[in-house]
Parts: sequence; C-alpha cells; structure tokens
Amino acid sequence: MTPPPPVAAQTPVHHSRVVVWLGWLVAHLIPVIWIDRFGTATGDVHYYFVGVNNYVPGAMTEYPVFGTLPARLVNLLPGGEDAYIRWFVVLCVLTSAVFTAWLIHVDRAPGHRAAWFWSLFIALSGPIVLTRLDLFPALTVAAFAALLFARSRTGRRLATVALALATMMKLWPGVLGAALVGGWRRRSTWARVLWFFAALVVLCAAVLVVSGTDGLTSPLDYQSDRGLQIESVFATPVMAAAAFAAAGDDRWHIGYAASKSFEITGPGAGIMTTVATVATVAMVLIAVGWAVTRLVRDDWSPMQALAFSTALVALIIATNKVFSPQYITWLAPLVAVALLVSRRRIVVILALEVLVTAVLTAAVYPVYYDWLMSAPPSKEGVLFLALRNTGILVILCTTAWWALTAGRESRPR
Repeated sequence: MTPPPPVAAQTPVHHSRVVVWLGWLVAHLIPVIWIDRFGTATGDVHYYFVGVNNYVPGAMTEYPVFGTLPARLVNLLPGGEDAYIRWFVVLCVLTSAVFTAWLIHVDRAPGHRAAWFWSLFIALSGPIVLTRLDLFPALTVAAFAALLFARSRTGRRLATVALALATMMKLWPGVLGAALVGGWRRRSTWARVLWFFAALVVLCAAVLVVSGTDGLTSPLDYQSDRGLQIESVFATPVMAAAAFAAAGDDRWHIGYAASKSFEITGPGAGIMTTVATVATVAMVLIAVGWAVTRLVRDDWSPMQALAFSTALVALIIATNKVFSPQYITWLAPLVAVALLVSRRRIVVILALEVLVTAVLTAAVYPVYYDWLMSAPPSKEGVLFLALRNTGILVILCTTAWWALTAGRESRPR
C-alpha cells in the first residue's frame, strides 16, 4: 500500500516561505521608509514626471522609448507629482514582489537562498532600486537568463525575445547577444540569433511608428556626449587626486553636466576618459571574441551563457565612464537566477560580493554624495567610492572565473 504524503515534511517548507515573505517585507520597508521620510533619491522620479508630461522640451529623450513605459504607466494613475513618486515606488515594490514570488516558486529547496539574496539586496542598497527605471530592464535580463534553461523550444525562443526587449529598454543588454552564440553547425545557434535580431527589428519598427527616427537615435547620441562621471571606476584616481590635493589647489572641477550627471574635469580626467573609451571598445571585442570562440568550439550551454552574461554586465559597468549607483541593480537579478540554477560555491561567493558592493554603493549614494560633489571632494566619500569600485572589480574577476569554468556544469545544447 502506498503510504500517505509526509505532511510533517511539508510544514517546514510552508513555514520557510512565510519567513521569506516576512523578510521580504522588512527588506522593502527599509528603503520605503527612507524615501518617504527624507525624500532621498527621488530626483530622477521627479524628472520622469516632468518628462512624461512634456513639461520641459527634450526631457527623457536620452531614454529608449520602451524604457520609459513604466514611468508612463505610473502617470496614468491619479494625483500630482508627489502622488506620482509614491505610485512609482509602489510599482517597483510590486515588480520586486512578482520576481520574489517566482524565485520562491522555482526554488524547491526550503532555504530559498535566491529569494533571500534578492531581499537582502533591496535592504542593503538603500532607496536607489525603488526610485530608478533600471529595475525593469534588469529584471527583463533576468527573464532572458532564466528562459535559457527552459526545456521547451518556445521557452528558449522567448529568452531571445526578452533580451531584445531589454535591449530596447536600456541599450546595454544588446551586448549580451554574444551569449546566444553556439556552434556554427547547430541549428539552435542560428535560431537563437535570428529570433533575437527579428525581435529587435519588430521592436525598432514599433518605435519608428510611435516616435519616429528620433526615438531610436537620441539615446545613442546622448551616450556618446558624456564625460567622466565622478562615480566611475576610471574617475576614482582623479577623485582621489582632487580630495588629497594640497590646500588651495583648485585645478579640479566637479559640475553638473548636460548629461544630467556630475562629472569631473582637471588633471588626469582627459586621460582617464580616453582610457575608459578604449576599455569599452575592448569590452565589445571581448564579447565578439567569446562569440567567435563558441562558434568554433561548439561548447555552448545555458549555464555558460548565464555565467558569461553576468561577467559581461560586470565588465560593462567597470569599463564605463559612467557608474550611476543604480547600475549595481543590473547585476543582482542575474545573480539571483544563478543561485537558482547553479550549486557551485563561486556563485555563493559572487552573491556575497554583490551584497557588500550594494552596501558600499548606498554609502556613496546617497549617504556621502553631497560631500563627493564638493570642492574638494570629501576624503571619506572618496574612500567609500574607492572601496565600492574595488568591489565591482572583485566581482568582475569572480564572474570572469565563473564564465571560464562554467562549461564543467553542463553539456552543450
């Protein structure tokens, strides 16, 4: 006779989910209370409100059309500017809840480490995740990564569509197209690539119909005109030079640029801007080199694609002449997916590194940001900036090693 299901064994699983959701609630209350009480990090949300209502000509033209959809959705809700900010935060919280629910549903283990990681990330990042549009393309990239592991052909094709949509929301995910490339003799390789580009064509056509050619070109023009932002990895030596310069040395200047970010000029800034540009080109060449290597070696696997995508995101951040605080959000959803599908210790180490870097990012912005913008910048602020940027370099090394060794975890597909 078949024994009845072990009810007692199911109870701890149910209780663990309740505990996870309680942790999620506390984690999200931290930034929500921070935002509500002090109005911290809401400047961009004010800007979204101005942009979607066309109060200032040219506002938000630096954002791809699909990337502005969450901001436009919030604008349909009742109330003025203050209500808009609250609705935007609510939308981000609800979106995070959906992602967390999916993590809990997929992860059958009682520990639910992926959901715990995501909740801790929200709590440690401060208000930045819930007050920026970057959450939405980052979670779309996570959907791409998760769908790579789908058992059905339809699911894997949807992965390429998700990546195309993320590209049309924020541009940078387009580089991750290199992770789709496998052996040149495999039909699956060309199916993934063709579905990705076909989805891009359809989405570009939709933008042309709605916004014309400016909707496609203005975000690209905006990126090319940016200078050396004070938070970027390559700005760190220049910021340190300005912070520890002799009293009265005013050769460095920090100001609000047309790029809507604070940039530094002065000795070394021009050189570092050039180095960052060269590093970005090198990043693209690395992506191309990876794709060509996969074509020849025919060793593509979903795990390898996920590992390389995570490493490439870290490389995009590290080589960029801009490192806005919300960029750390680009990494966290991918790491959450990695915690679901991989049991390697290096992924746990990577998750811990992301959490530490999130704390340091919150110290940089918003805690010390006013002091970083001062002339000269605060030594304490620059110290936290250097630690945070060291954190992203450590993450880059960890993800690179994972990408180079991920082929051991699964066979080519």
